[in-house]
Amino acid sequence: MRPLPKWNLAVCAMVVLSMVMACRHQAVTSSLPNTTRGSADTGLMQLDQVNTEGWDKAWTNLLNVAEQTFTPSVPRLLGVEVELVVGNPGNPEDELTLTILDESGQVLATVTREARADNCERVMFVMPNSGVELSPGEKYWIRLTGGPTFGWKYMVGGYQKGEALFNRKPLLAEARSTFLFRTYGGK
Repeated sequence: MRPLPKWNLAVCAMVVLSMVMACRHQAVTSSLPNTTRGSADTGLMQLDQVNTEGWDKAWTNLLNVAEQTFTPSVPRLLGVEVELVVGNPGNPEDELTLTILDESGQVLATVTREARADNCERVMFVMPNSGVELSPGEKYWIRLTGGPTFGWKYMVGGYQKGEALFNRKPLLAEARSTFLFRTYGGK
């Protein structure tokens, strides 16, 4: 077995330290580079909530507060994948922040990562500290913010257990809409 490079050991040490220091009722934060590409359909993460079909070129910017409510069926959130589009070409990358909130507005986790314009179709945010404890059947919020480069794809209708919000109001006044996302969880 080959030894890990020194930078991998440092990253592993930071992850272990952050896992030891986390408390269930504190928000957990991660700004480690997230190099996951594509889906997170590994043996450790099971697909839970999904809204990925029916996109018809609609998107909204991430300079405002874009949120998607969801209702998990598993007790631990391990990752969230969002579907983006380059809305304003120019910057080759942008820093994005994904926040998970409970129904009272308490922040449960925050993950920040760089996303590249040449690979933004599906961007994965892996939850720190072995995931976020959730209560299946209760409503939670996915909040996504960033700069001007990307837009979060949405559709009219879609996911039945939640809705898209823009600055805390329904994204569309005339119809229920939902952002495109996937959540991954476990026990």
